[in-house]
Amino acid sequence: MQKFLSTYIKGDKIIWGLVIMMMLISAFTMYSASSSLAHRAVARGGYYYGPVWSHVLFLLGGLIVVFLVHRIPFRFIIGLSKPLYFLSIIFLILTPLIGVEVNGAKRWLQLGPIAFQPSEIAKIFTILYLASTLAKYQNQKNVTPDDGLMKYLLILGVPSVIIATENLSTFLLLMMIGFMMMFYARLSFKLILKMVGVGVLAVALGVGALMLIPEESSPTVTSAATEQLSTAKPRGVFHRALTWKHRLMRHFEAEQPHDANYKLNDQTYQEDRAKIAVASGKWFGLGIGNSIQRDFLPLAYADFIFSLMVEEVGVFALFILLLYLIFMYRVGVLIRQYCNSVVQSLVVLGLSSMIMVQTYINVFIAMGLFPVSGQPLPLFSRGGTSILITCLYFGIILCVSNESMSQQAAKKEEKPDAPKKKEMKEEPLELDAQPA
Repeated sequence: MQKFLSTYIKGDKIIWGLVIMMMLISAFTMYSASSSLAHRAVARGGYYYGPVWSHVLFLLGGLIVVFLVHRIPFRFIIGLSKPLYFLSIIFLILTPLIGVEVNGAKRWLQLGPIAFQPSEIAKIFTILYLASTLAKYQNQKNVTPDDGLMKYLLILGVPSVIIATENLSTFLLLMMIGFMMMFYARLSFKLILKMVGVGVLAVALGVGALMLIPEESSPTVTSAATEQLSTAKPRGVFHRALTWKHRLMRHFEAEQPHDANYKLNDQTYQEDRAKIAVASGKWFGLGIGNSIQRDFLPLAYADFIFSLMVEEVGVFALFILLLYLIFMYRVGVLIRQYCNSVVQSLVVLGLSSMIMVQTYINVFIAMGLFPVSGQPLPLFSRGGTSILITCLYFGIILCVSNESMSQQAAKKEEKPDAPKKKEMKEEPLELDAQPA
Protein backbone atom coordinates (compact mmCIF):
# COMPACT_ATOMS: atom_id res chain seq x y z
CA MET A 1 0.00 0.00 0.00
CA GLN A 2 2.79 2.39 0.93
CA LYS A 3 4.56 1.61 -2.34
CA PHE A 4 1.37 2.35 -4.29
CA LEU A 5 0.88 5.68 -2.50
CA SER A 6 4.48 6.76 -3.04
CA THR A 7 4.38 5.74 -6.70
CA TYR A 8 1.00 7.04 -7.85
CA ILE A 9 -0.20 9.58 -5.26
CA LYS A 10 1.88 12.73 -5.67
CA GLY A 11 1.76 16.22 -4.26
CA ASP A 12 0.85 17.41 -0.79
CA LYS A 13 -0.32 14.39 1.24
CA ILE A 14 -2.16 16.59 3.75
CA ILE A 15 -4.34 18.10 0.99
CA TRP A 16 -5.01 14.57 -0.25
CA GLY A 17 -6.06 13.55 3.25
CA LEU A 18 -8.34 16.56 3.61
CA VAL A 19 -10.09 15.83 0.30
CA ILE A 20 -10.72 12.19 1.21
CA MET A 21 -11.89 13.09 4.73
CA MET A 22 -14.35 15.68 3.40
CA MET A 23 -15.71 13.17 0.88
CA LEU A 24 -16.31 10.59 3.61
CA ILE A 25 -18.10 13.12 5.83
CA SER A 26 -20.11 14.30 2.81
CA ALA A 27 -21.34 10.76 2.10
CA PHE A 28 -22.55 10.25 5.68
CA THR A 29 -24.15 13.70 5.79
CA MET A 30 -26.03 13.11 2.55
CA TYR A 31 -27.47 9.89 3.98
CA SER A 32 -29.41 12.01 6.46
CA ALA A 33 -29.97 15.16 4.37
CA SER A 34 -31.48 13.43 1.33
CA SER A 35 -34.44 11.82 3.14
CA SER A 36 -36.97 13.97 1.25
CA LEU A 37 -35.41 12.90 -2.06
CA ALA A 38 -35.51 9.28 -0.94
CA HIS A 39 -39.23 9.45 -0.19
CA ARG A 40 -39.87 11.00 -3.58
CA ALA A 41 -37.82 8.26 -5.24
CA VAL A 42 -39.88 5.57 -3.50
CA ALA A 43 -43.12 7.34 -4.48
CA ARG A 44 -42.00 7.16 -8.11
CA GLY A 45 -41.20 3.46 -7.75
CA GLY A 46 -37.46 3.99 -7.33
CA TYR A 47 -34.86 2.90 -4.79
CA TYR A 48 -34.86 4.50 -1.32
CA TYR A 49 -31.08 4.85 -1.19
CA GLY A 50 -30.84 6.00 -4.80
CA PRO A 51 -30.13 9.70 -4.00
CA VAL A 52 -27.38 8.73 -1.55
CA TRP A 53 -25.71 6.34 -3.96
CA SER A 54 -25.95 8.94 -6.71
CA HIS A 55 -24.08 11.39 -4.47
CA VAL A 56 -21.48 8.75 -3.56
CA LEU A 57 -20.92 7.91 -7.23
CA PHE A 58 -20.27 11.57 -8.00
CA LEU A 59 -17.82 11.72 -5.09
CA LEU A 60 -16.00 8.64 -6.41
CA GLY A 61 -16.00 10.18 -9.88
CA GLY A 62 -14.60 13.37 -8.36
CA LEU A 63 -11.84 11.39 -6.65
CA ILE A 64 -10.91 9.89 -10.02
CA VAL A 65 -10.85 13.42 -11.48
CA VAL A 66 -8.47 14.55 -8.72
CA PHE A 67 -6.19 11.56 -9.36
CA LEU A 68 -6.10 11.97 -13.14
CA VAL A 69 -5.68 15.75 -13.16
CA HIS A 70 -2.90 15.81 -10.56
CA ARG A 71 -0.76 13.64 -12.88
CA ILE A 72 -1.23 15.91 -15.93
CA PRO A 73 1.68 18.31 -16.67
CA PHE A 74 0.78 21.80 -15.51
CA ARG A 75 1.90 23.39 -18.79
CA PHE A 76 -0.72 21.28 -20.59
CA ILE A 77 -3.48 22.48 -18.23
CA ILE A 78 -2.53 26.14 -18.54
CA GLY A 79 -2.20 25.73 -22.32
CA LEU A 80 -5.79 24.51 -22.56
CA SER A 81 -7.14 27.33 -20.40
CA LYS A 82 -7.64 29.78 -23.28
CA PRO A 83 -9.58 27.51 -25.71
CA LEU A 84 -11.66 26.05 -22.85
CA TYR A 85 -12.37 29.57 -21.60
CA PHE A 86 -13.90 30.50 -24.97
CA LEU A 87 -15.77 27.18 -25.11
CA SER A 88 -17.30 27.93 -21.70
CA ILE A 89 -18.46 31.33 -22.98
CA ILE A 90 -20.23 29.59 -25.88
CA PHE A 91 -21.98 27.34 -23.35
CA LEU A 92 -22.99 30.40 -21.30
CA ILE A 93 -24.50 32.08 -24.37
CA LEU A 94 -26.45 28.94 -25.27
CA THR A 95 -27.83 28.40 -21.78
CA PRO A 96 -30.47 31.22 -21.77
CA LEU A 97 -31.47 30.19 -25.29
CA ILE A 98 -31.79 26.41 -25.06
CA GLY A 99 -31.03 25.70 -21.40
CA VAL A 100 -33.21 23.84 -18.91
CA GLU A 101 -35.20 26.07 -16.55
CA VAL A 102 -35.20 25.07 -12.88
CA ASN A 103 -36.87 27.19 -10.19
CA GLY A 104 -37.27 30.17 -12.49
CA ALA A 105 -33.68 30.29 -13.77
CA LYS A 106 -32.00 28.76 -16.81
CA ARG A 107 -28.68 27.59 -15.36
CA TRP A 108 -28.49 24.08 -16.81
CA LEU A 109 -27.50 22.96 -20.28
CA GLN A 110 -28.63 19.56 -21.53
CA LEU A 111 -26.36 17.84 -24.07
CA GLY A 112 -27.87 14.43 -24.70
CA PRO A 113 -27.99 12.52 -21.40
CA ILE A 114 -25.57 14.93 -19.74
CA ALA A 115 -26.84 17.99 -17.84
CA PHE A 116 -24.38 20.50 -16.37
CA GLN A 117 -24.09 24.10 -15.21
CA PRO A 118 -21.93 26.12 -17.65
CA SER A 119 -21.35 28.77 -14.97
CA GLU A 120 -19.36 26.26 -12.89
CA ILE A 121 -17.18 25.44 -15.88
CA ALA A 122 -16.76 29.12 -16.74
CA LYS A 123 -15.54 29.93 -13.20
CA ILE A 124 -12.58 27.58 -13.28
CA PHE A 125 -11.38 28.37 -16.79
CA THR A 126 -11.78 32.10 -16.23
CA ILE A 127 -9.47 31.79 -13.21
CA LEU A 128 -6.92 29.77 -15.20
CA TYR A 129 -6.92 32.10 -18.21
CA LEU A 130 -6.80 35.20 -16.02
CA ALA A 131 -3.87 33.74 -14.05
CA SER A 132 -1.90 33.02 -17.23
CA THR A 133 -2.56 36.57 -18.51
CA LEU A 134 -1.61 38.20 -15.20
CA ALA A 135 1.62 36.19 -15.14
CA LYS A 136 2.70 37.60 -18.51
CA TYR A 137 2.92 41.09 -17.01
CA GLN A 138 5.06 40.05 -14.03
CA ASN A 139 8.78 40.76 -13.72
CA GLN A 140 9.04 42.41 -17.14
CA LYS A 141 11.38 45.29 -17.93
CA ASN A 142 9.18 47.37 -20.20
CA VAL A 143 5.73 46.62 -18.73
CA THR A 144 4.08 46.62 -15.33
CA PRO A 145 1.12 44.55 -14.05
CA ASP A 146 -1.06 47.67 -14.45
CA ASP A 147 -0.50 47.70 -18.23
CA GLY A 148 -2.68 44.65 -18.78
CA LEU A 149 -5.72 46.02 -16.91
CA MET A 150 -8.04 46.13 -19.92
CA LYS A 151 -7.21 42.52 -20.79
CA TYR A 152 -7.86 41.41 -17.19
CA LEU A 153 -11.22 43.18 -17.09
CA LEU A 154 -12.25 41.78 -20.47
CA ILE A 155 -11.35 38.19 -19.51
CA LEU A 156 -13.18 38.55 -16.21
CA GLY A 157 -16.09 40.68 -17.40
CA VAL A 158 -17.39 38.73 -20.42
CA PRO A 159 -18.38 35.50 -18.62
CA SER A 160 -19.39 37.37 -15.47
CA VAL A 161 -21.89 39.61 -17.27
CA ILE A 162 -23.45 36.65 -19.09
CA ILE A 163 -23.76 34.72 -15.81
CA ALA A 164 -25.33 37.72 -14.04
CA THR A 165 -28.65 37.44 -15.92
CA GLU A 166 -29.41 34.03 -14.37
CA ASN A 167 -27.16 33.82 -11.32
CA LEU A 168 -26.29 37.11 -9.63
CA SER A 169 -24.44 35.53 -6.70
CA THR A 170 -22.08 33.64 -9.02
CA PHE A 171 -21.44 36.87 -10.94
CA LEU A 172 -20.46 38.67 -7.72
CA LEU A 173 -18.37 35.71 -6.55
CA LEU A 174 -16.41 35.49 -9.80
CA MET A 175 -15.80 39.24 -9.87
CA MET A 176 -14.60 39.15 -6.26
CA ILE A 177 -12.11 36.35 -6.95
CA GLY A 178 -10.89 38.14 -10.08
CA PHE A 179 -10.15 41.33 -8.13
CA MET A 180 -8.41 39.27 -5.45
CA MET A 181 -6.18 37.72 -8.11
CA MET A 182 -5.31 41.19 -9.44
CA PHE A 183 -4.34 42.17 -5.90
CA TYR A 184 -2.19 39.03 -5.62
CA ALA A 185 -0.59 39.94 -8.97
CA ARG A 186 0.72 43.21 -7.46
CA LEU A 187 -1.32 45.75 -9.37
CA SER A 188 -0.67 49.19 -7.92
CA PHE A 189 -2.51 50.01 -4.70
CA LYS A 190 -3.94 53.16 -6.29
CA LEU A 191 -5.46 51.18 -9.16
CA ILE A 192 -6.85 48.56 -6.78
CA LEU A 193 -8.53 51.29 -4.72
CA LYS A 194 -10.10 52.76 -7.86
CA MET A 195 -11.51 49.38 -8.87
CA VAL A 196 -12.83 48.73 -5.37
CA GLY A 197 -14.50 52.15 -5.38
CA VAL A 198 -16.11 51.52 -8.75
CA GLY A 199 -17.26 48.09 -7.55
CA VAL A 200 -18.83 49.48 -4.37
CA LEU A 201 -20.56 52.23 -6.34
CA ALA A 202 -21.89 49.72 -8.87
CA VAL A 203 -23.27 47.48 -6.10
CA ALA A 204 -24.91 50.49 -4.39
CA LEU A 205 -26.52 51.64 -7.64
CA GLY A 206 -27.64 48.09 -8.41
CA VAL A 207 -29.29 47.68 -5.02
CA GLY A 208 -30.95 51.07 -5.36
CA ALA A 209 -32.29 50.14 -8.79
CA LEU A 210 -33.69 46.87 -7.43
CA MET A 211 -35.53 48.68 -4.65
CA LEU A 212 -37.22 50.95 -7.23
CA ILE A 213 -38.63 48.08 -9.28
CA PRO A 214 -42.44 48.00 -9.04
CA GLU A 215 -43.85 44.69 -7.83
CA GLU A 216 -46.11 44.34 -10.86
CA SER A 217 -43.34 44.90 -13.43
CA SER A 218 -41.67 41.49 -13.13
CA PRO A 219 -42.65 37.85 -12.72
CA THR A 220 -43.62 37.31 -9.10
CA VAL A 221 -42.55 34.50 -6.86
CA THR A 222 -45.20 32.37 -5.25
CA SER A 223 -42.92 30.77 -2.71
CA ALA A 224 -39.46 31.48 -1.39
CA ALA A 225 -39.17 27.78 -0.77
CA THR A 226 -39.36 26.84 -4.42
CA GLU A 227 -38.73 30.11 -6.28
CA GLN A 228 -41.21 29.05 -8.98
CA LEU A 229 -42.50 31.74 -11.37
CA SER A 230 -46.20 32.32 -11.10
CA THR A 231 -46.68 34.16 -14.39
CA ALA A 232 -45.78 33.41 -17.98
CA LYS A 233 -44.45 36.83 -18.91
CA PRO A 234 -41.67 36.92 -21.51
CA ARG A 235 -38.17 36.47 -20.18
CA GLY A 236 -35.91 39.49 -20.27
CA VAL A 237 -32.33 40.27 -19.36
CA PHE A 238 -33.39 41.17 -15.82
CA HIS A 239 -36.28 38.73 -15.46
CA ARG A 240 -34.94 37.65 -12.03
CA ALA A 241 -34.64 41.19 -10.70
CA LEU A 242 -37.72 40.90 -8.52
CA THR A 243 -36.42 37.65 -7.02
CA TRP A 244 -33.17 39.43 -6.07
CA LYS A 245 -35.16 42.30 -4.59
CA HIS A 246 -37.29 39.96 -2.46
CA ARG A 247 -34.23 38.15 -1.12
CA LEU A 248 -32.55 41.38 -0.08
CA MET A 249 -35.71 42.74 1.50
CA ARG A 250 -36.34 39.52 3.43
CA HIS A 251 -32.80 39.51 4.78
CA PHE A 252 -32.66 43.14 5.90
CA GLU A 253 -36.19 43.51 7.22
CA ALA A 254 -36.13 44.45 10.91
CA GLU A 255 -39.15 42.29 11.70
CA GLN A 256 -39.96 39.08 9.89
CA PRO A 257 -43.61 38.87 8.68
CA HIS A 258 -44.81 36.15 11.07
CA ASP A 259 -48.28 36.10 12.51
CA ALA A 260 -49.05 36.10 16.26
CA ASN A 261 -48.65 32.31 16.47
CA TYR A 262 -45.31 32.38 14.65
CA LYS A 263 -46.70 30.49 11.71
CA LEU A 264 -44.22 29.99 8.89
CA ASN A 265 -45.10 31.61 5.58
CA ASP A 266 -43.94 31.27 2.01
CA GLN A 267 -41.89 34.47 1.97
CA THR A 268 -39.37 33.42 4.61
CA TYR A 269 -39.87 29.66 4.64
CA GLN A 270 -36.32 28.64 3.70
CA GLU A 271 -34.59 31.04 6.04
CA ASP A 272 -36.87 30.23 8.99
CA ARG A 273 -36.52 26.46 8.61
CA ALA A 274 -32.73 26.84 8.45
CA LYS A 275 -32.73 28.96 11.62
CA ILE A 276 -34.95 26.41 13.39
CA ALA A 277 -32.50 23.66 12.42
CA VAL A 278 -29.54 25.64 13.77
CA ALA A 279 -31.38 26.55 16.98
CA SER A 280 -32.52 22.95 17.52
CA GLY A 281 -28.95 21.69 17.39
CA LYS A 282 -27.90 23.76 20.41
CA TRP A 283 -24.38 22.78 21.58
CA PHE A 284 -24.10 19.08 20.80
CA GLY A 285 -26.89 18.45 18.29
CA LEU A 286 -29.71 15.93 18.11
CA GLY A 287 -27.44 13.12 16.97
CA ILE A 288 -26.34 11.88 13.56
CA GLY A 289 -29.38 10.87 11.54
CA ASN A 290 -31.84 12.46 13.97
CA SER A 291 -32.51 15.70 12.09
CA ILE A 292 -36.11 16.87 12.14
CA GLN A 293 -35.91 19.77 9.69
CA ARG A 294 -34.51 17.60 6.89
CA ASP A 295 -38.09 16.66 5.98
CA PHE A 296 -39.29 20.27 5.96
CA LEU A 297 -36.36 22.42 4.83
CA PRO A 298 -36.29 22.83 1.02
CA LEU A 299 -32.90 22.03 -0.50
CA ALA A 300 -31.65 20.63 2.82
CA TYR A 301 -29.36 18.41 0.75
CA ALA A 302 -27.93 21.36 -1.24
CA ASP A 303 -27.91 25.03 -0.26
CA PHE A 304 -28.77 24.45 3.42
CA ILE A 305 -26.84 21.29 4.16
CA PHE A 306 -24.74 23.06 6.79
CA SER A 307 -27.90 23.86 8.77
CA LEU A 308 -28.63 20.14 8.91
CA MET A 309 -25.08 19.47 10.13
CA VAL A 310 -25.51 21.96 12.97
CA GLU A 311 -28.86 20.43 13.90
CA GLU A 312 -27.36 16.95 14.14
CA VAL A 313 -23.89 17.56 15.62
CA GLY A 314 -24.09 21.09 17.06
CA VAL A 315 -20.84 23.02 17.33
CA PHE A 316 -18.93 20.03 15.95
CA ALA A 317 -20.15 21.13 12.51
CA LEU A 318 -17.41 23.75 12.75
CA PHE A 319 -15.00 20.87 12.12
CA ILE A 320 -15.87 21.29 8.43
CA LEU A 321 -14.61 24.87 8.53
CA LEU A 322 -11.48 23.68 10.33
CA LEU A 323 -10.75 21.28 7.48
CA TYR A 324 -10.99 24.11 4.96
CA LEU A 325 -8.78 26.34 7.13
CA ILE A 326 -6.13 23.60 7.23
CA PHE A 327 -6.46 23.36 3.46
CA MET A 328 -5.77 27.10 3.10
CA TYR A 329 -2.77 26.79 5.42
CA ARG A 330 -1.34 24.04 3.21
CA VAL A 331 -1.97 26.21 0.15
CA GLY A 332 0.08 28.96 1.82
CA VAL A 333 2.89 26.49 2.50
CA LEU A 334 2.75 25.30 -1.11
CA ILE A 335 3.06 28.82 -2.50
CA ARG A 336 5.73 29.96 -0.05
CA GLN A 337 8.01 26.93 -0.19
CA TYR A 338 7.42 25.10 -3.46
CA CYS A 339 5.82 27.11 -6.29
CA ASN A 340 8.41 27.83 -8.98
CA SER A 341 6.56 30.37 -11.11
CA VAL A 342 4.15 33.26 -10.84
CA VAL A 343 1.45 31.53 -12.88
CA GLN A 344 1.49 28.53 -10.55
CA SER A 345 1.08 30.77 -7.52
CA LEU A 346 -1.76 32.74 -9.11
CA VAL A 347 -3.62 29.59 -10.19
CA VAL A 348 -3.37 28.06 -6.71
CA LEU A 349 -4.42 31.32 -5.04
CA GLY A 350 -7.36 31.83 -7.40
CA LEU A 351 -8.73 28.29 -7.14
CA SER A 352 -8.29 28.02 -3.36
CA SER A 353 -9.86 31.45 -2.84
CA MET A 354 -12.89 30.38 -4.90
CA ILE A 355 -13.32 27.28 -2.73
CA MET A 356 -12.95 29.19 0.54
CA VAL A 357 -15.16 32.17 -0.32
CA GLN A 358 -17.89 29.88 -1.63
CA THR A 359 -17.65 27.82 1.58
CA TYR A 360 -18.08 30.81 3.85
CA ILE A 361 -20.93 32.27 1.77
CA ASN A 362 -22.82 28.98 2.10
CA VAL A 363 -22.19 28.82 5.86
CA PHE A 364 -23.21 32.46 6.37
CA ILE A 365 -26.45 31.81 4.46
CA ALA A 366 -27.19 28.76 6.60
CA MET A 367 -26.62 30.81 9.77
CA GLY A 368 -28.84 33.67 8.54
CA LEU A 369 -25.92 36.10 8.15
CA PHE A 370 -26.17 36.48 4.37
CA PRO A 371 -29.05 36.71 1.87
CA VAL A 372 -30.05 33.45 0.20
CA SER A 373 -27.98 33.03 -2.95
CA GLY A 374 -27.90 29.36 -3.92
CA GLN A 375 -24.15 28.81 -3.53
CA PRO A 376 -23.37 25.15 -2.69
CA LEU A 377 -21.03 23.97 0.06
CA PRO A 378 -18.04 22.54 -1.88
CA LEU A 379 -17.93 18.72 -1.82
CA PHE A 380 -20.92 18.53 0.55
CA SER A 381 -23.93 19.93 -1.30
CA ARG A 382 -25.67 17.59 -3.70
CA GLY A 383 -24.95 18.34 -7.35
CA GLY A 384 -22.84 16.51 -9.89
CA THR A 385 -21.42 19.55 -11.70
CA SER A 386 -20.45 21.26 -8.45
CA ILE A 387 -18.71 18.16 -7.05
CA LEU A 388 -16.77 17.37 -10.22
CA ILE A 389 -15.67 20.97 -10.77
CA THR A 390 -14.61 21.31 -7.12
CA CYS A 391 -12.58 18.13 -7.53
CA LEU A 392 -11.06 19.67 -10.64
CA TYR A 393 -9.96 22.61 -8.44
CA PHE A 394 -8.30 20.23 -6.00
CA GLY A 395 -6.75 18.22 -8.84
CA ILE A 396 -5.10 21.29 -10.39
CA ILE A 397 -3.83 22.46 -6.98
CA LEU A 398 -2.33 19.00 -6.37
CA CYS A 399 -0.89 19.06 -9.90
CA VAL A 400 0.99 22.27 -9.03
CA SER A 401 2.03 20.71 -5.72
CA ASN A 402 3.27 17.57 -7.48
CA GLU A 403 5.42 19.40 -10.03
CA SER A 404 6.75 22.00 -7.58
CA MET A 405 7.70 19.50 -4.89
CA SER A 406 9.26 17.13 -7.44
CA GLN A 407 11.38 19.89 -8.97
CA GLN A 408 12.56 21.07 -5.58
CA ALA A 409 13.42 17.51 -4.55
CA ALA A 410 15.41 17.07 -7.78
CA LYS A 411 17.39 20.24 -7.06
CA LYS A 412 18.24 19.03 -3.57
CA GLU A 413 19.54 15.73 -4.98
CA GLU A 414 21.83 17.58 -7.39
CA LYS A 415 23.52 19.69 -4.70
CA PRO A 416 25.45 16.89 -2.93
CA ASP A 417 27.00 15.89 -6.28
CA ALA A 418 28.60 19.30 -6.74
CA PRO A 419 31.52 18.79 -4.22
CA LYS A 420 32.32 15.38 -5.75
CA LYS A 421 32.76 16.95 -9.19
CA LYS A 422 35.07 19.53 -7.69
CA GLU A 423 37.20 16.83 -6.06
CA MET A 424 37.44 14.93 -9.36
CA LYS A 425 38.80 18.05 -11.03
CA GLU A 426 41.36 18.68 -8.30
CA GLU A 427 42.80 15.12 -8.12
CA PRO A 428 44.71 15.20 -11.47
CA LEU A 429 46.32 18.49 -10.46
CA GLU A 430 47.73 16.90 -7.28
CA LEU A 431 49.04 13.87 -9.20
CA ASP A 432 50.78 16.05 -11.78
CA ALA A 433 52.44 18.08 -9.07
CA GLN A 434 54.03 15.07 -7.25
CA PRO A 435 56.86 14.24 -9.78
CA ALA A 436 58.01 17.83 -9.79
